[in-house]
Amino acid sequence: MKRKVIAVLLALVLVSSALSAAPFFQVGPLVSYNRTVVELTDEDPWGINNFSFGADVRLTPFKYFSIDIPATIGTDFKGSWGIAAIPTLNVNIPVGGLLDIAIGAGTQFDFQKADDTWTMNGLPMENAGDAFQHSKLVYRLGVTVNLAFLSVGVNAILPGSAGFGDGDVGQIFNPMWESTRFSVVALFNIG
Repeated sequence: MKRKVIAVLLALVLVSSALSAAPFFQVGPLVSYNRTVVELTDEDPWGINNFSFGADVRLTPFKYFSIDIPATIGTDFKGSWGIAAIPTLNVNIPVGGLLDIAIGAGTQFDFQKADDTWTMNGLPMENAGDAFQHSKLVYRLGVTVNLAFLSVGVNAILPGSAGFGDGDVGQIFNPMWESTRFSVVALFNIG
């Protein structure tokens, strides 16, 4: 009888640990909504120019830690187009082996092309060092459902009020709630 109980307990432990193991490498398509939460009253909120499309790469070296790099290509309402990348370092909270909540921080890199000029975070590419210095801290909250080889998630990105080189350290960590943006992602578990 004791052997059966031990075998059942061992099987339960192995199954639960296998289900809660985070995939090491994930990649997949991403759709980001370009309007902030205060811009949702726009006259055409579901127009194609309100969305950016791209890819998300997620690396999970440890069960409770991940690196997420979403990048999108899209146009803004002014007609210019660009590439946005938001690499973040995240703390993961697995819930029941099926759900994963990620809370993290990183910085945003916006590459825009207006006319024939490329900019990074609003500054010409020749000043990339200054553009990096003035990039804003972003907070990320992600909820992902892990389904065998596929994971589906929703992300919220919340920028800080000031850039790293803007001088006011308190404003760097002060979130701009009205500038929250959302995205959805489907990730394929590769490893």
